[in-house]
Amino acid sequence: MRSEAENPWDIGLQNERTTLAWSRTALSFVVGGLVVVRFIAHSSTTLAIVFAAVTLPLAVVITWLAWRRYRRGQHRLHGRSPLPDGALPGAVAALAVLVGIIGIVYVLLS
Repeated sequence: MRSEAENPWDIGLQNERTTLAWSRTALSFVVGGLVVVRFIAHSSTTLAIVFAAVTLPLAVVITWLAWRRYRRGQHRLHGRSPLPDGALPGAVAALAVLVGIIGIVYVLLS
């Protein structure tokens, strides 16, 4: 068993808090995406469907990546190996850019 001097913090709590933060981020994208779909639907139903078809599955992918990152992080923290890659931050950045571009297109077209 490891002593407190070797491990001054609980190995799992930091990883769990990070996972919950990523889950909240994905949830906020879902809610924000649904609000944007509602606004876009007033002017173009087709654009609203395309927006929903692209952004909502990306939010599901972010949630899946967060839980996968949690499992891999737990395994690696206990094995003292390097932490997971940056696929999750990349997916969130791509979704944020996509939402921003569609928002700009909506403003310019309306």
